[in-house]
Amino acid sequence: MLRIYGVVFLVVIALLVGLTVAIYNKAFVDVVHVTLQTDKVGNQLAPPADVKVRGLIVGEVRSVSSNGDHATVDLALNPDSVRLIPSNVSARLLPKTLFGEKFVDLIVPAHPARPIRAHDVISQDRSAVAIELERVLADLLPLLRTIQPAKLNATLNALSTALEGQGNSLGDNLVRVDRYFAQLNPHLVTLNADITGLANVLPIYADAAPDLLRLLRNQAVTMTTFSERAQVYAGFLAGTTGFATTAREILSENENRIIELGQVSRPILQVLAKYAPEYPCLLAGLRNANSNDPHQAGAIGGAFVQGYLNITLEVVPQRGP
Repeated sequence: MLRIYGVVFLVVIALLVGLTVAIYNKAFVDVVHVTLQTDKVGNQLAPPADVKVRGLIVGEVRSVSSNGDHATVDLALNPDSVRLIPSNVSARLLPKTLFGEKFVDLIVPAHPARPIRAHDVISQDRSAVAIELERVLADLLPLLRTIQPAKLNATLNALSTALEGQGNSLGDNLVRVDRYFAQLNPHLVTLNADITGLANVLPIYADAAPDLLRLLRNQAVTMTTFSERAQVYAGFLAGTTGFATTAREILSENENRIIELGQVSRPILQVLAKYAPEYPCLLAGLRNANSNDPHQAGAIGGAFVQGYLNITLEVVPQRGP
């Protein structure tokens, strides 16, 4: 008899364990089962992930299976929320946080159809926004593996500690930055024009780059020469300094004489300037003088000998007025 009691006790324990598991799996909860067809679900979507519509939880994921080409997700929706979900919804698989698990986000279209029913099939959202979001998340995963979440968490904690209590300073800085941008906004057109002009000028500099580099190389050679001849140039500068000192002393001693020379020479230079037009004619006549021309010899009062002009000048005593 005791053995029968023992067997019954074990059966009761097994039933209790099974009942606990069934309750945990919500086997006795009334739900509406629908199917989600998606290309892939990744590693972060696992039962019982949430199913949301516009941020409101309307169900959970019961199971995930794959046949190699696509994945099938069994969604258990709350009966009270089914009437709010149209049958033509689409689904996105989004992460809850940067490092958290995924959930199913149901996207309601602009023109909803009838309410969803049991065994309906939901397709994956294939809009441009969804594809771009999926691509971003797919590219983010290798980045997260590279930066190591533990180290990133430590960095964020250190940053949080450093910024703690600095709210007023950060607010003042943001206000100051806003004021700077408000002053910069009216000049954005000019800045854009300057950037455009710079973009137009850069090809010219690119074409002239070889010449500029050649000039710099030549300048380097010149500077090397200056460096090697530094003593010679120092001596030249010292001699120039001495010459300047001597010239300053000479000019300082003779400044009055130079001024008097200029004053005395001014009347003579004025007379020469007055008769300046006749000088070319006189010189041209002398250049063209011919010794065989008796008229020229008689006009001058002398004679030409072997191409040279021979003039006899006689000084007579000064006669009275």
